Amino acid sequence: MAQPYAAIFFDLDGTLFDLIACEGETVRRRLAQTCPTLDPAKREDFLATYAGISPGHWAKGLAAGATREEIVDGIFSAVCAQTGVDASALSRSATLYWRLFADVAVLEEGAGETLDALFVRYRLGLITNGYQDTQRPRLHAAGLTHYFQTIVVSDEVGWAKPDPRIFAYALAEMGVAPSAALYVGDSASHDLAGALSAGLDFCLYRPAGGDGLSLPPGVRLVTALSQLAGLLA
Repeated sequence: MAQPYAAIFFDLDGTLFDLIACEGETVRRRLAQTCPTLDPAKREDFLATYAGISPGHWAKGLAAGATREEIVDGIFSAVCAQTGVDASALSRSATLYWRLFADVAVLEEGAGETLDALFVRYRLGLITNGYQDTQRPRLHAAGLTHYFQTIVVSDEVGWAKPDPRIFAYALAEMGVAPSAALYVGDSASHDLAGALSAGLDFCLYRPAGGDGLSLPPGVRLVTALSQLAGLLA
């Protein structure tokens, strides 16, 4: 990673945004609107249960070709069954969930400061899996849109990471060669694999550290976003 780069591309959820916290805040707002008298202890139980089962439901639902509405409704139904919260009050939660989610932006620690530092030295881009009607509004809500010359959302272009075509599309939009770009993301299966397939250098953001993780030669690891500017220098 000693070579100078013309552009730095970022993943969004799990890299710049704390996805777990974003989900939690969305559910919290959902409960406040539809179950305002819910006992605080029951509310916290609901939030913890939701956080625990959400990743598995998403993985299974996406693999089965379920819509995002079906997945979210399924999660709410399962959480209600486990926590004893009245499911009728939360029926058909998906539409409101996504409307609330589009306005929630909880940043990973150091995200804003890192973008500030890199913005003056590099052209910045964003490549994210997700939905146009949530990813772009969340960037706006966080005040991050102005940092990026190129924003590519899988829902808009028809390719999702790790498909190298979404990276090639972003590079073409930016007008830079793969060898002149670095991608920063948190997923070895989507971000790392896709970026390397497309010819970009890669930096893995992993707050938990790299214990037990085997990275390909040339791939770097940061455990805090604040480390990135120094690594590039």
